[in-house]
Amino acid sequence: MTITEIREWKKGKYLICLNDEPSFALYAKEIAEYELKAGEELEDGKYGDILDNVLIKRAKSRTLHLLDRNDKTEKELRDKLKDGMYPEEAIDAAVEAAKKGRFLDDRRYAAQYVYEKSRSKSRKLIEAELLRKGVAPEFIRDAFSELSENGEDDGSDREEVLILKLMKKRCPDPELINEEAKSKLYRYLCGKGFDFQKVKKVFDVYLQDASDVVY
Repeated sequence: MTITEIREWKKGKYLICLNDEPSFALYAKEIAEYELKAGEELEDGKYGDILDNVLIKRAKSRTLHLLDRNDKTEKELRDKLKDGMYPEEAIDAAVEAAKKGRFLDDRRYAAQYVYEKSRSKSRKLIEAELLRKGVAPEFIRDAFSELSENGEDDGSDREEVLILKLMKKRCPDPELINEEAKSKLYRYLCGKGFDFQKVKKVFDVYLQDASDVVY
């Protein structure tokens, strides 16, 4: 591997480019310690030493810091570490250590996410969000099944109940809903991932029930 460039990056670190590809980042004193210079070869043994004694340790420390701030999926963690210019070997080691220490668990993440979000979002939207976060489809299905088994709304069979709940919270007095308020309400609920026709159906029932009230 040839060190083709060493350039200033950020936060006092310098980017080491191997074979014209940005590969990892080190501080100036580490570059001096390992005697790294642009245009010279980086021997496998020296790279292994940098990996084991600097990059993997730093990636593990960074991982604990990231997970201490808030829970993440494996994909989110890997993306963050890639942004920090950690090489794949360091990222793999950090991820495995986090899994072993039970700091990283996509199945647990999915269960908690579904539990929290099912009170305000549709199942379709929650599934889409979790898939974007890299959660496996089977973990998502299991999370919804667990929610249903525990007697909670699973986000599919009782979506109309949730729509009505959010509708009442947003517009407690249906008699005051004009066309502008109605449009805002529709946008709000559709933005939560609910089907337009289902929102319209619940809205019509909501208005009808209000008009049927006898004072």
